[in-house]
This record gives sequence, structure tokens and C-alpha cells, in this order.
Amino acid sequence: MRVLRLDEKLAALPKPLLQPVKAISLESSDCLILCAGFEDRVLGVLDSTLLESASFKVIVIEYLPFVPQNRSAIIREKCVRHGISFSDVTYDRQNPTGFGEILLEQLAKCNGRIFIDVSAMSRLLIVQILVALGNRKARFNHCFVAYAEATNYPPSQDEVKAKIAKRNSDPTYSVLFLSSGVFEVTIVPELSSASIPTGQTRLIAFPSLEAYQLTALRAELQPSRFTLINGIPPSPVNAWRLEAIKRINRVDTVKHDTLTTSTLDYRETLDGLLRLYGIHSERERLLISPTGSKMQTVAVGLFRAFMDDVQIVYPTPKQFRSPDNYTNGVGQLYILPLEGFSIKET
Repeated sequence: MRVLRLDEKLAALPKPLLQPVKAISLESSDCLILCAGFEDRVLGVLDSTLLESASFKVIVIEYLPFVPQNRSAIIREKCVRHGISFSDVTYDRQNPTGFGEILLEQLAKCNGRIFIDVSAMSRLLIVQILVALGNRKARFNHCFVAYAEATNYPPSQDEVKAKIAKRNSDPTYSVLFLSSGVFEVTIVPELSSASIPTGQTRLIAFPSLEAYQLTALRAELQPSRFTLINGIPPSPVNAWRLEAIKRINRVDTVKHDTLTTSTLDYRETLDGLLRLYGIHSERERLLISPTGSKMQTVAVGLFRAFMDDVQIVYPTPKQFRSPDNYTNGVGQLYILPLEGFSIKET
């Protein structure tokens, strides 16, 4: 009987469902990891746990460069008011190397479950945390992803149409929505490829509202081939985004392969990445840039926790625009149990 490769084992594994929940209850031995971002949903998971739980531990990840609108003071005030112990750890977007190990040190005294609230996390940070957890001795045992949807996702369809029309009439016009510019295409050692470089590379990326990200990746990495994974929003109200993002990124001007996966159901993206790996990894070096949705990024993190011959690359934004341009409101809460992914062999 042929022994399955690790990617084949992961492909055959029954993937846990992302579970919608009304509230999230933590116990005194549990730990919640969250980021002090500026969107409303930064507080969604925390507020739910404060209503439903006994005392637990919170690790607050502070971002550098500092953004005045971040909710760190509000998070601390809520913890103090409810008698919740918390600690701070700094994540420098422009120097993120080794953060996974730093976080594991913070988690050393956590004897209960670990909840990673990805609602306000940098996409590179999500991947770093999941890979660090997956590579530790306990792997993903007692680990959960927590996620809060927003109620509104700017920009509007009319705003996007207007900016695309303006670019079509003025080629020098830059279509910008959430951030501007790329500080650098970031490659951290712990997410570098363990494979021997070959002559052919394939960039797997997720087109977004920020077209300059894909442009920077192409210019910096000069990949031999492209696979673009487009995202389908779960709500029909936002279905227009699929074609709009293609137009913003002018994907028809680049020869590429394509996949389309849900922006919410991470299993579609994880299965798609495994298929791509099975087809291309023997002949091409795979580079993945997690520029899609938060749950698509969770899929990238889980995939990279197993497949260490894949390189993670990330176009770190240079500057963020006004928080008014970002999501608002707190929508449905979700929990994803990760224990079923604790299959990696030593």
C-alpha cells in the first residue's frame, strides 16, 4: 500500500466547519489573543466573551507603526472593568520576523484553550500565528479561531464604479480604497521555503481592492507563472465585488490560471491550495501571498503549517487610509476548532 504524502493526508482529512455562534464562552484557564485594530469588530469577540465567561487571560497585540484610532485603550479598560488579566505584545508590521515564537512565549502559561481572534489581524500575522501553533509540540490541540463579521463592508458599488471610470479616462489615476503603497514585499525566515530553489516559480495570490499589491508582487518577484484565487463573498449583497476586483486588478492583462473560492468558508481555499500543490509543487517553487479575506488567510496559514516547502510573501502596506474607509459594525460571530489539524508527523 502506498504511503500518502503529507499534502494527501491533509486533503483527505475531514475539515472542521466554521461554526456560527451567538456567543463565545471562555473558562478561567483559557486565553484570548486579539489585535488592537480600529474597526468596530475589533471588540466583537471580546464583548461576547465578557458577557458569557468567567475570568480568563487576554493577550493584546499592539501594532507598529502606531495608528491613533486603534482601540487598545478601550480593550484595556474593558479588561480592567471586568477583572480580566491581560498582557501586551508589540507586532511591528515593518519588522515582523519571529513574532510567532514571541507569542508562544506569552502562551507558555496558558493551561487551557487558545482562541485566536483574527477579526482585526494583519494577514501576515494570521499566517505567522497559525504556523507557530502548528509547529509546536502540542500543535493545534485546544486551539480555536474566532472571527467576527462586519455588518458593512465599504466601499460601495457606486464608489468603485466611479473610481474605475476615472482610471479609464485618466491612466495616471490610482484606484485606492483602504491603504496606499507597499513598504516592501515581506519575506520572514520562519515562512521561507525549505525547498531548493528551481528555475520556475508560481505566484499564488488573492486579488483585492488594492491593485497595487498584486503589481508590487509581480514587479518584485518576477514569477514564471500566476494563479489568482478570486473570492466570492457570502452575502449576495456583496456579490458584485468579484467582478469589480477583477477589473480593478486588470487581471485580463496577465496570463494566469484561476480559482474561485468563498471568502468565508476556508475549506474551499484550503482544498484549492492542496490541489495546486499536488499539480505544481514538483516542477515549480510555490510562492503564496495571503492578500485575500481573513478566512482565506486562515486557510493559507493552515496550509503552510504543513507544507514547509512553500514560500509566504506579503506586500506590507506603507500607509493606511482613514478608518472611515474600513468595515463598520459587528455581525455574525464564528468559531473554528483546529484540533482536527493536529496530524503533522515528527
